[in-house]
Amino acid sequence: MLLQALNLIIKPAWLLLIDREAQNLLGQTYGEYYLVLNLTLIANIVLDLGIQNFNNTSVAADENFFKNNFKGIFFLKGILSSLYFLVVIGLAMQSSIPMPKDLLLVLIANQIVTSFVLYLRSNINGLHLYTVDSLLSVSDKFFAILLCVVFYLSNQISIFNFVLAQLIASCITFSIALFINLKRWKKIISVGKNESSEKLKSLLLKSLPYALLFTLMNFYTRIDVSMMNVMLKDAAFHAGLYAQSFRLLDASAMFAMLFAGLLLPMFAKMIKEHSDLRPLLNLSATILLIISITVSMACYLFGEEILNALYQFKNEESLAMSSSVFKNIMLAFVPMSLIFVFSTLLTAKKDIWYMNGFALAAFIINISINYFLIPKYQSFGASIGSLITQTAFALFCIWRCVVLFEFKLPYLQIAKFLALILILVGVNFFIKSLTNIYLVLLIFGAASVLFSVLLKLIDMDKLMGFFKKTAQ
Repeated sequence: MLLQALNLIIKPAWLLLIDREAQNLLGQTYGEYYLVLNLTLIANIVLDLGIQNFNNTSVAADENFFKNNFKGIFFLKGILSSLYFLVVIGLAMQSSIPMPKDLLLVLIANQIVTSFVLYLRSNINGLHLYTVDSLLSVSDKFFAILLCVVFYLSNQISIFNFVLAQLIASCITFSIALFINLKRWKKIISVGKNESSEKLKSLLLKSLPYALLFTLMNFYTRIDVSMMNVMLKDAAFHAGLYAQSFRLLDASAMFAMLFAGLLLPMFAKMIKEHSDLRPLLNLSATILLIISITVSMACYLFGEEILNALYQFKNEESLAMSSSVFKNIMLAFVPMSLIFVFSTLLTAKKDIWYMNGFALAAFIINISINYFLIPKYQSFGASIGSLITQTAFALFCIWRCVVLFEFKLPYLQIAKFLALILILVGVNFFIKSLTNIYLVLLIFGAASVLFSVLLKLIDMDKLMGFFKKTAQ
């Protein structure tokens, strides 16, 4: 529980305090930075090629995979990093985004180091060292917060220093993760032959389906900002609005992402042992749905009040425009929470080709909607595309799990969630007259927990059992 609490404190603190304050202080410059950042994120596929998910699943099933392939994969990551550098530089030369060279280089370096950290963490997670992995998952943000606080207090904050702090923090985390990997690697007694460099090609081919999935999911999540850059004259302004909403979505999704990271090796092990998946699946889906429904409804019902408390707006028009984007983006948290559970199960099952088909369909949906809506509705149109795309992908994943594992839809549970939604709408009428938004959110959240328990959506014994198991 302590480790989950650390994730829920440190990562949101980074997004809602440090990153938010950087946007408030730097204004339009932050929007331009967000466009450059999005460019480096779109090209991220070159850094991984599906290795992380493939490696995590394989190590969870057999620790000797880590022993036999660690050197080879690390060397391969180095080659991919060089290729990534060339790809991003090439994209930057063709882009109309204003980007200082020093800022671009630091962003590229940070993405490369972060990619290595994620690979090293996939080994740690696959070896079921959940406590260590949870600590590493927040260490980069922890160190970045400390460095940024120094920049803020010394009045030295700038976009370059903001990004440099993230790079330094990533390097510290990389050093710790590498040390742990090497220590564990030496302890494992190898069974079978070590993989030679000649087998890197075979390993890469096995990971390509994961790479394609990562690419398509990354594209349909990030392509809207790139399309705004091409289709809108005031792209930096709308990128800034989008960043405001996505920052809160990312902060909300932190717990769900942590959950998914814990679920992947657990699902992989259970599938290998032919264990019953339904209890874990039902518990994880229920927890994330309660959280996502509560957060999404709060943001939809009190969107303007939340944004006004967090950001600085020039006028009411800007606030209203940001709020319209924010509500759609935060509603997407509900299907995203389902994706974290059901796509993780499909990944553990290695049902990758179906997921690739779903991701391709989602990408086509996203491109099509953005093509028609962005020119007319700008960032609001892009937010509609994001909501529809996330919902479509979630439904695809749920359908595949129902068919593949022969699950039955829990109609009683669905009815309880609908009841919870109606109750929360009713709670809104009693508290909407309150002027303190923090008090409103506190009451709204407490009401959600209370009625979730009364509706018997939450089984506290199973919940505590899950966290005890993940802490082992």
